[in-house]
Amino acid sequence: MSSNVRNEAAGGAPDFERDEAAVAAYESAKLAYIRAITQEAEAKLRAAHAAKREAINDEIAALRDQAKAKQEEANAAAARYAARAPNRVRKTGIRAPSLWERVVSMNRIAGYYEDAMRASEELDEINDLVRKKRDRLDAMERETRRSIYLREEAVRKKLQTPEGLASLHSDPMVRSAFTKMQSVMNDRAKYDERVKRGEVPPEEARDRDMRQRGLTFAAVPINGAMIARLVRYGPLEYYVLRDLGNRESLLSCDPALEPLRDVVFDVTQSAAGYEASLRHTADGVPMRVLDHLKASYTSSDATEMYAQHRTALRSERPSRTTPPRNEVEAEIIAMLRMLAQAVAQRGVAPEGR
Repeated sequence: MSSNVRNEAAGGAPDFERDEAAVAAYESAKLAYIRAITQEAEAKLRAAHAAKREAINDEIAALRDQAKAKQEEANAAAARYAARAPNRVRKTGIRAPSLWERVVSMNRIAGYYEDAMRASEELDEINDLVRKKRDRLDAMERETRRSIYLREEAVRKKLQTPEGLASLHSDPMVRSAFTKMQSVMNDRAKYDERVKRGEVPPEEARDRDMRQRGLTFAAVPINGAMIARLVRYGPLEYYVLRDLGNRESLLSCDPALEPLRDVVFDVTQSAAGYEASLRHTADGVPMRVLDHLKASYTSSDATEMYAQHRTALRSERPSRTTPPRNEVEAEIIAMLRMLAQAVAQRGVAPEGR
């Protein structure tokens, strides 16, 4: 692939990582610009709410002190009532004395019950006030976040106007990032136009796609590879090989390799030259595509992907032989052609067919 990443007429593939970084840098600069505009208003809003929160927190602290004192008072009142009616005081609450207990105590027990109930109710009232104060703090925080969000949304909407965009792009940091991003977008637009006009050579389309997807051409050693799918660039057709590390590479299509689409294979190099062989499992049997997928994905995902793979075997067939790129690839394909012939003769790959 050409290292000329901007001369599309010469068939070069862009540096997609650099391009994506340029787009991300522009978005980051725009976000920083928005935050700078809203920061002052946000600081004032938070300062105003901070004073209110401080006042509420002081009230909560005072209520907690009251609750602590009232809790002691309620415990003491409950203990006095329990001393006279132990069966009426439980962890779940205080129950009123029976008629008989009132008669026996000449209704004096009712006073202890009323004292215990009053202290418990007053404690509940204080705790309820504390909860309400906390709810108010939470509501204020939500109001603050919403106000900040609405402020930022207003700025974003303004940036969609010509005046807003002009102001945005006049910022030095944004202007620099925008210039780089605009170059990327213009580049993509020019390429799309060339595609529509049919001016993109197959080799350039292939190189661009490979660069964008991080693909490479297949090279020895090929360890634990399966034929994942077919890709086409005009008259050029390629098998996409995927190894057990989920790395993908391209191999020029040859219809004679079709028997290998349901097996897993290796291509190695020795003193005698290139050698192609089937990959075996730990049990010593040829590894299937489903085994390959299960080694990289969950069982359910692997099963679903395998079903798609089986469908592709019937529908995605090479229509022609793509000439090997060089002598090395020609030797790899020759070895794989011999392996495919052996697989077809021995019936290694009839699974599901």
